[in-house]
Amino acid sequence: MNDSEYICPVPKDQRPLNEYQKLKESNNFVWCIQDKMTFLKSLFYLLVSSCLGTSLVLVASSFSFTNNKYFFIYSSLAGIAIVIVLCSRLYLGWQYIYSRLMEATVPYEESGWYDGQVWIKPPEVLLQDRLIGTYDVYPGLLRLQITLVSLLSILLLGVTLIMNT
Repeated sequence: MNDSEYICPVPKDQRPLNEYQKLKESNNFVWCIQDKMTFLKSLFYLLVSSCLGTSLVLVASSFSFTNNKYFFIYSSLAGIAIVIVLCSRLYLGWQYIYSRLMEATVPYEESGWYDGQVWIKPPEVLLQDRLIGTYDVYPGLLRLQITLVSLLSILLLGVTLIMNT
């Protein structure tokens, strides 16, 4: 154990750097902070699979959709809505980690909700956390924000198109 382990009273699973590592190792969360091409491929596969999945559900639940000329739009909008929910979950998870990395203090609980404490990060830990937050997490957050705005715009455009016809 190094000296910082003795100084830091925060339990290991509540330390921002360990929370970041845990989220980074998760297959569900890592693809949005990887390189742009990996992100776009994963997003494309997610969109295609959710659109196909929702179209199969719509076909299985009602045969009237197969004769409807808006069937493709319905299934696409449902698939986009699913991807928006999943991307929102990714965004919230990474936003939480980002805020924990960028803060100068770390609120933590030793054994339960009733004994909350606050640890002030030493300058070297704060610098390390902020570098990771700025260069690893923040670009992924921006990418997710752009993705969410784009998908929400497409969803609203599709809903408007359906409502006006």
